[in-house]
Amino acid sequence: MRAYFLTAPVSSDKNYSKKTSKLVLKQLMTPLSLVSLAALSVSPAQAVMSSVEQVTIYQGLASVTRTLPISGKGEQTLIFSCLSPSIDQDSVSVQVLGNVNVGEVSIEALSGEQAAQCQYQGDAKVQAQQATLADINAELEAARLAKAYLQNLTKVTQISTDGTLANNARDLETQAASINKRILNIQQRQARAQDILNQLMAGSLTSTSNSVTQVSVRTASRMPSSVKLHYQVRGAGWEPTYQARLNTESKQLSITASAVIAQQTGENWTNVPVTLSTINPNQNTTSQLPRVPLLSLYEERQNELVRYTPAAMEATPVVVSARDSYSGGESATNTAPLPSFTVNSQNKNGITEYRLPQRISIPSDGRRVRTVIDEQSGNSKLWLRSTPSVEQTAYWYASAPFLTPAWVDGSLQLYRDDNYVGQSRYSYQSLKEQGIGFGVDPNMLVKQLTDEDKQGDKGVFNRLQTLTTKQAYQFTNQHNRGMRLQVLSAQPVSRDDSIKVIATHTPPVTKQDWNDSKGIVAWEFDLPSKQSQVVQSTYQISYPADKKLNTN
Repeated sequence: MRAYFLTAPVSSDKNYSKKTSKLVLKQLMTPLSLVSLAALSVSPAQAVMSSVEQVTIYQGLASVTRTLPISGKGEQTLIFSCLSPSIDQDSVSVQVLGNVNVGEVSIEALSGEQAAQCQYQGDAKVQAQQATLADINAELEAARLAKAYLQNLTKVTQISTDGTLANNARDLETQAASINKRILNIQQRQARAQDILNQLMAGSLTSTSNSVTQVSVRTASRMPSSVKLHYQVRGAGWEPTYQARLNTESKQLSITASAVIAQQTGENWTNVPVTLSTINPNQNTTSQLPRVPLLSLYEERQNELVRYTPAAMEATPVVVSARDSYSGGESATNTAPLPSFTVNSQNKNGITEYRLPQRISIPSDGRRVRTVIDEQSGNSKLWLRSTPSVEQTAYWYASAPFLTPAWVDGSLQLYRDDNYVGQSRYSYQSLKEQGIGFGVDPNMLVKQLTDEDKQGDKGVFNRLQTLTTKQAYQFTNQHNRGMRLQVLSAQPVSRDDSIKVIATHTPPVTKQDWNDSKGIVAWEFDLPSKQSQVVQSTYQISYPADKKLNTN
């Protein structure tokens, strides 16, 4: 770029001075915008930033593909700058398009000032405002340079005794006053632009990092092409969250699957294509060998029985955002089609990939970005379930025949008749077998009638003793319609041949060992509106008189 420097004319020829002054005065009387700013300042060369071509997010890490163009011919070194400090260096690979030779690939960590320069490089708004401020600064510098030139020219004309030049000098002073006003106006615009830039940088999506990674790739080509850089970086992940909505009147059930994405890799991913994968890269990749039993004799000893209660899975709290429906006032023929956000899912031998149709921005500050990835709906079977020996109440349940094993376990938000009733855990196997619970039904009344244990007498010649347990519960349907009711109860199970159990159920149970659960029995029946039903169980347990009964 050429640089132009303005100097005051020096000549002993008065006619030359007159012509020069008039020429300069004519130029300065034109708008200042006609003065080439490029002639007054030199713009520094800008480094080419690599573009993110694809981001695939797993659990705990992400795979990133970036692209840089190869311009020109011959040998050159491409620099992928401002990359995450958490890059797995062993995962770095380079792919070229066309007839391009690749030499060495250099990976280095940069810190200090070089890392600070990357701080706001990925923020489009900050970059645009920086460019605006640079233009204003260049315009201000040009105005100041023109003012200095006018001041020098005025001094030259004042030395001359020619009257015409004196008049020109007064005109130059008038033009200088106009430029002063212009400089003041530019300074005000500069202050406003700087304030906007400060606000953008304060609320920028970019996170500050003390270090960055830079990858240099040496190439040689005969024509323009491009280089792709692939690498993996930790600090990114996604988790599924689900919303189940049940309409108890129409028996319609819909489940919406969403992905909550967050990352703190040190890179800002702005307007990038994203694919979500259900695979967990932290899992084992090889199977274990069987354990060979080594046999030996030992003295028999009494082992203590240890009761183990599995810890309840705590559902991860997730911010729930409602999806608002949109109804356009104009006909479809008069408006452009709305963009589709339908996710393309693909199952690859047990690995499900969700390719988002829209580009999204995921800043590196840990904030959670949520997007819908799938939705299923259909007719459902409804029933009420009660386990009166544990809790004397009934719960709404619904079947979901459209459940898919491709959905990963996650938090499940529950809505019944457009009311939020709580949250559970989405687990395909469990929900497929037991159904989806939708909270307490206050219109099904459960009352305990009998719950007693009776110990039999031990005689002198009696080798057995007995324990009789009797339980009875009443269920009353307060709904204005008939309801399907399922009652679960636990029947004692003998683990010793010397313990005998005789069970009597009234009415007879519908299922023994419900859902392959040993000892759980179930009644299933339709209970008409405003009607009651009693279920009763009697268990007679006999065991040796010289033993104590362990009910664990």
